[in-house]
Amino acid sequence: MSPIFAYPDGVDSARISPAAVAGLLDLRTPRVLLGWTPEPREWLADEAVHGVTVMAGYGLAGAVTAGRIRYVPVRLSAVPRFARSARPDVAVVTGVRRGSELAFLGSVGWGPAAAEAAQYVVVEVDDAAEDIGAPVIPGNIAAIVPRIRGPLPAARAPDAVELAIGAGVASLLPDDPTIQLGPGGIAAAIVASLTRPVRIWSGLLTDAMAGLAGRGLLRGKVTAGYVWGDSPIAELARAGRLSLRPVEETHDITRVAAIPRFVACNTALQVGLDGSVNVERLGARLITGIGGHADYSAAAANAKGGISLIALRSTNARGGSTIVPRVDTVSTPRCDVEVVVTEHGIADLRGADDGERCSKLIEVAAPEHRAELLNASTYG
Repeated sequence: MSPIFAYPDGVDSARISPAAVAGLLDLRTPRVLLGWTPEPREWLADEAVHGVTVMAGYGLAGAVTAGRIRYVPVRLSAVPRFARSARPDVAVVTGVRRGSELAFLGSVGWGPAAAEAAQYVVVEVDDAAEDIGAPVIPGNIAAIVPRIRGPLPAARAPDAVELAIGAGVASLLPDDPTIQLGPGGIAAAIVASLTRPVRIWSGLLTDAMAGLAGRGLLRGKVTAGYVWGDSPIAELARAGRLSLRPVEETHDITRVAAIPRFVACNTALQVGLDGSVNVERLGARLITGIGGHADYSAAAANAKGGISLIALRSTNARGGSTIVPRVDTVSTPRCDVEVVVTEHGIADLRGADDGERCSKLIEVAAPEHRAELLNASTYG
C-alpha cells in the first residue's frame, strides 16, 4: 500500500512536493492527506498526486474536480482524530528555529496531531521568518528543508455590499463580546465596522483583525489556530497578546461555549428557509468544506449571551438567491443558526418557529427573489 503524507493546512502550509519528500526519505509515491489550501501548489497538477482532503476549493479546486483528491466531510475539531486514524507515514509542516528546537511557522491547526501520529516529520524551515510563538513541533523530525518564500495571497478589501453587511453584524454585538471570524470580504467588513472593543477567539487571525489593537478596539490576548498576514500579527505577538493553539483547543465546542458573549460570525453559500446552512457545495460542484463553521456555530448557540450568526450576500455571483427553499446539503443544522444578516437586513431566528423563520428569511432575501421564495415555501 502507498504511504500517506499528511500536509497540515493554512496559508503558510508546506510547498515541497510529495515526490520530493518521498525522495528525501526513500519512500514510494504516496497518497496525500490535505486540508485548507488557500493558494495553488504546482505539484497539485501532477496526475500522480492522489489522496483526500477535509477542505475542497481554493488551491485544490482543479485536483478535486479531476477526482484525484477526494473530499471527506469532517468538522475541523474532528480533523486531528481523522488524521491520527489515517496513520500517516510522514507529516509535512512548516517551521521556524527556536534555539535547538523547531516551532510551527504560524498556523498550528491540526499540525501537532499529524506530527505526533506520523512515523516521520519533514519541516520546511523559514529562516527569514519571525517566531510568533507557535508551539514546538513534536514527533520524529527526519528532515529539514529550506522554505522558498513567496507572497501571501492578497486579502481583498470589502465592497459596498459587504460593508453594509458588516455594519449590520456590528450592530448586533453585545458589550465586551468575544468574536470569531473567517476569511473573506465580509469578515473584513465586520472588522472595519467595529467601533467598540472586542476580544478574539478565532480559528483564523488576519492582519485586519490584529490591526484592531492599533485602533484601541482589542481587549486581552487573541487565541487563534491559523494566521493570514504579516506585520500586524507579528506586532501582536511581540506584545505578548497572541496565543496560537491547535484546533483541539481553538475549536473545542465545550471550551468555546464556556466563553461568555461568544459571537460566531460566519458566512455561507446558501441558507434554507428553515435556517439550515450550506457551506460545501452548489449542486454537484464542491466549493469548500465544513471547516470550523459547525464547531463555532454550535459553541456560540450554547454560550451564555452568545450569538451564532451567518452573514452573507443575498445573491451569488450569477445573481441567484443565496436564500433558498432548501439547501443543497446541510453543513450546519438550523438549531445552531440564530441570526442571518444580508445587505437587506437582519433575520433574528431566535425563538422563531418554522413559519416565522421562513418569513424573516424572505424579508432579507434579494427583492427580486422574494416572490419566488414565498411560492416555494412549504411553511404556513
